[in-house]
Amino acid sequence: MKLRGRTILVTALLFFGGFAVFDYIQEKKKDEESIQQSRLMTLEFDQVNSIQIEHSTQKFVIQRTVNGWELTEPYKDLADNSVADDFVKNTFTERIIEVANEGNGIDWSRYGLDKPLGKVILTTSSGQKNTFEISEKKNIEENTFARRNQENRVLVINSSWQNKVRKTAMDFRDRRFLRNKISAVDELRLVNEKGAIELKRIDGKWQSIINPNFPIDQNKLRELLTAIANAKASEILPIPAVTSKKLFSLKLKIADANWEAQVDQAKDLGIYAKVTKPQFLMKMEPGALDKLITTTLNDFKEEPTKKPEIGSAGIADKSVTKEKK
Repeated sequence: MKLRGRTILVTALLFFGGFAVFDYIQEKKKDEESIQQSRLMTLEFDQVNSIQIEHSTQKFVIQRTVNGWELTEPYKDLADNSVADDFVKNTFTERIIEVANEGNGIDWSRYGLDKPLGKVILTTSSGQKNTFEISEKKNIEENTFARRNQENRVLVINSSWQNKVRKTAMDFRDRRFLRNKISAVDELRLVNEKGAIELKRIDGKWQSIINPNFPIDQNKLRELLTAIANAKASEILPIPAVTSKKLFSLKLKIADANWEAQVDQAKDLGIYAKVTKPQFLMKMEPGALDKLITTTLNDFKEEPTKKPEIGSAGIADKSVTKEKK
């Protein structure tokens, strides 16, 4: 009897345990379906190789190439790889908050989708697309309305999409003051109101051409080169700007080729740079090139290392040194 009772108990446990496992699997399946239904993008992230944005004032296209992202419309130029990559990456984290309406006979004007604010089109290497029409209207929770791939559904998505669709080609353009790696620079000549600096890299170390014995602090010079590498324009202009004051000229020798820049200030205090390779006129971001306006050779002078004081015993007096520090 005891054996029979145990058999019944085990059978019951297996029976109800099976139901619990079944319920768990069903719940997990529902959760996965819910995640899939809320997924805004239907493409594979790593397959996206084209971004197209259209709005009332502009249409532009960015293509991914073996060398990185490039603008192909309305003009051809390099794009900022980090900006383009972040745009795609952030887009794929977006979800459908809810479906406001679906089916035939939708009054699109009610949601501002009869005349949308603009479109964002992402295309993969195989030609698959996600097209998003973005409304200027928002719901009571300040989320915006959108239509995906001409579906008969009004989607509610994050209002950040209004900022995405308002972007311009300039937001994605490579606006670096210098489009070269600083590690490839072998010579530098800077002329500003304080005078001229001429430096050359010899055996991996920078030296003054005019005064080879001048002690150069290599770290301080690297800070200057980093400032040049990080400098960006707010705009790249199609026509010359009217400037009133020359600030400095910069010439770099990069792999046996010369790169030059003339930097001036306008009456509105804006800083403009005319650069070569490629030839551009740039309106610089505030403070981007301030470090070069008044720099002198003495700014790179290496400070002599302080020797520890010698005590009466003929060894370094650590207590004296510590007090002086």
